[in-house]
Amino acid sequence: MKKSIFFLAASAIMFAMGSCTNDVLDNVQQVDSSLPQTRATASNDWTYAYVLSEGTWHVAPPSSPGNIVRYDNNWTKKSTLEIGDTGNDLIQYGSKLYCAVSGHDLTADNGGIWVLNAKTGQLLTPQMKQYDDEKTGHKAMPRHLAAANGKVYISFYSGAVMSIDTMNYAKVNYLELDATYSEGICIGKDNKVYVCNSGNTDDPQAGEGTTISVLPLTLDDETQITVPKNPKLIAAYSANKMYFNVLGDGGMHSALYKFNPTTPNVAPTLVTEKAGGFAIGSQYLYTADIDWNTTDYKTIMQKVQLSNDVTSDFTDDPGYMFGFSVTVNPFNGDVCFGQSMGDALYVYDSAGGDYLDMVNTGTANVNAVVFVK
Repeated sequence: MKKSIFFLAASAIMFAMGSCTNDVLDNVQQVDSSLPQTRATASNDWTYAYVLSEGTWHVAPPSSPGNIVRYDNNWTKKSTLEIGDTGNDLIQYGSKLYCAVSGHDLTADNGGIWVLNAKTGQLLTPQMKQYDDEKTGHKAMPRHLAAANGKVYISFYSGAVMSIDTMNYAKVNYLELDATYSEGICIGKDNKVYVCNSGNTDDPQAGEGTTISVLPLTLDDETQITVPKNPKLIAAYSANKMYFNVLGDGGMHSALYKFNPTTPNVAPTLVTEKAGGFAIGSQYLYTADIDWNTTDYKTIMQKVQLSNDVTSDFTDDPGYMFGFSVTVNPFNGDVCFGQSMGDALYVYDSAGGDYLDMVNTGTANVNAVVFVK
């Protein structure tokens, strides 16, 4: 559901763009195509970057599918894999990449999981692996991925979670959650599974959910933590600190929160507003969001010091519009910001300043980057 998968800036973009002209979208592409494409990165200790883009959802001209583009460390495109309707998430676990793909609604029956060799980019599944979602009676709509103990954990947009093995990619465990429209998933330092729910049990649409589900790795039980409205992404930093973001009403009022998983009954604490997407680095957490108060929809980029949660501006780049996703390169600390509506990936040094690279992926809504040795 791309209009919901957009939910890092999701319905907020669709809502705001309803009052925009095509000139705005044209300007995004014009800005991108005028920027330099590559720089020499021979000192980097990584070999390939896999960039996942969602594609577009029912936008004229007709929808374009999601893609995974493989780049070398000079940001030269090496290959492109078309993955289906919507590319939601991409992770590496061991020697393999796992990509979550969903269709345009809960009954589309075209969602599933791709598995690739992380070194070569070759498919390890001749076709997309699909799974039955007992909650809907249709094929599952995978949203986000996490991995631990030889299993990959998948959140389903119906409000369910499944684990699969990493040999045959077969279902291991499955549980229907007391929620709907599940989104971000992570494995905590306590070896529990945490799932953000952007819908409550009977909600007819996403955006009103107020829970994070907590489950053992066996997925045979569920407890819930009450959180502010519309949680999206979640990540574990330490045994006593986890971060998640919320999109609020229609994605227009995003924020970053933290909570202590050892005291789940204590309300989460606000860290900063304007956090439509985020990623954790070695010393800082980095966020991106769209400034809806500007006519050019500039991106607000912040960094949060992990030791004390002090927030400051990361950098100010007036050319970067429609901030969407954030990825930290684990090999050199570079911070990658993906663009919504446009197809650009901006790469910055961890200190901020001017961008180091700007890469046009060729597919809108740049969602995730995985760097491999």
